[in-house]
Amino acid sequence: MAESATKEMIIEKANQLFQEKGYNQVTIQDICEACEITKTTFYYHMKSKDDLIINNYDIITENLTQLMVSLIAADNYWEQLWMCFEVLIRESVRYGQDLYSQLFIVNLKEDRGSFDLREDLTRIAVSVIRKGQETGQIRNQNPAEQLYEASAYLFTGYEITWCIKNGNFDWMQNTRRSLEVMYDILPELRYDIDE
Repeated sequence: MAESATKEMIIEKANQLFQEKGYNQVTIQDICEACEITKTTFYYHMKSKDDLIINNYDIITENLTQLMVSLIAADNYWEQLWMCFEVLIRESVRYGQDLYSQLFIVNLKEDRGSFDLREDLTRIAVSVIRKGQETGQIRNQNPAEQLYEASAYLFTGYEITWCIKNGNFDWMQNTRRSLEVMYDILPELRYDIDE
């Protein structure tokens, strides 16, 4: 089996186990047995169980960057920007609150860079914000870089709240409403989530 295929298999099987049993109930031995590999093979591809979580988050943000590249041609810049956050939330929910809680714990022990702003994604989002400001869809005229940074940290705050509340928090609705206010989106572009 190719090296990258083995690493992908480890990540995939570990994610399945995490979702079935919960992160803390899964051991490296469990992952090795599910993959039919030795611990030596596991440690060749991963430094620790925590690396699996970091890897997941990196994959999600890389996929989001690819999505943004394809969305940049659309006319509604607010929707482009919102889709970034929406995709991140949907993917996070798919992996589950338990894994994301562990992602925060890992980064609290040692900053692994999971919550650093990604250069490619930032560049694309700032471009979309500027276009939204130029067309009047985004009425907040503060510098696009500052708006994006503020919205990224707002997003992380809601992400933490979602984890603290064990997934019993409408992360999507709260994020959308807050971003619409922060960016001062044209009223006709706002989404009435209560309907």
